[in-house]
Amino acid sequence: MLMSFHDFRRAAIQRLTTAEFLLENGYNLDAQYLGGYTVECALKALIIAKTPAAELDKVVARISSGAIMHSFERLFGVLGDIDKDKSVFVPPEIKKKLGKMEWSTSLRYEAGRRDTGETRAMLRAVRVTLDWVERNLP
Repeated sequence: MLMSFHDFRRAAIQRLTTAEFLLENGYNLDAQYLGGYTVECALKALIIAKTPAAELDKVVARISSGAIMHSFERLFGVLGDIDKDKSVFVPPEIKKKLGKMEWSTSLRYEAGRRDTGETRAMLRAVRVTLDWVERNLP
C-alpha cells in the first residue's frame, strides 16, 4: 500500500502528542522512543511530498527498506537526492539538535527511566523539527 505524505504527517503528529503525554506522566524512555519516530515520520512525509510522481513508488520503497531508513542522517540524504531544485533548506541547527539525540529503534528493548530534562530537551528538538517540516509541506 502506497502511503501519502499526509499519512506520514498524521503519524508524526500523533507520535509527538503521545510522546508529550508520556513525558508528562513520567514515562521518559517511552517518550524518547516515540519522539524519534516523530522525526522519522515527519522526514518521510517531506520526502514523499517533494518526490516527483514518476519516482514515488521507487522512493517510498527506498525509505521503507530496512533499519538504515530509521536514521535521520540517511533520511536527510534521501531528501537531498530527490530535492533536485534545492527548494528545501535544512537549517543547520536542526541537524545539530538531531545529531545530539541518542535515539535508535533499539530503545524498544530498553526498560527503566531516562532523565526528565534530557527528555524535555529532546522533545523540544523534535517539535522544532516537526514545525520546520510542516512549513515545507505543500
